[in-house]
Amino acid sequence: MSQAFINIEPQGLLRSKERAEAISRELYNISRPVHIQREDEKGVKLFSVIDHPTQEGRAALEVFTDRLIECHPEAVLERLVALFPEVSEAERYFLSSSIHQSTILTFGVMLPSTVTLRDVTYMLKEGFFYPDDSLE
Repeated sequence: MSQAFINIEPQGLLRSKERAEAISRELYNISRPVHIQREDEKGVKLFSVIDHPTQEGRAALEVFTDRLIECHPEAVLERLVALFPEVSEAERYFLSSSIHQSTILTFGVMLPSTVTLRDVTYMLKEGFFYPDDSLE
């Protein structure tokens, strides 16, 4: 899988970490809508949220751009889309159409143009990791 990181900025009333957790949760809900989830699935997220060790509330998502995501026909996308208010209406339509017309999508296809993928070098420079951290 191709590992990458997305630095999540605060948006509205959501701090960076809260927004990262919400995005990851809503991505999981594409495959398993809330109304069909078992009790033990409540709170499950698709990708890991990485807390910045010295900047409280700052977070990033560790993603894999080639991760395959099953698209449930009853997936509800309003919450996910609302977490990206900067995304154009055209991109929102493309995302919604892609998910509702596909049974499986690669995560990288779902990324809006406003998202910048970062590598481990960037994360080290930004202080998310220390040089001796295991990143495997």
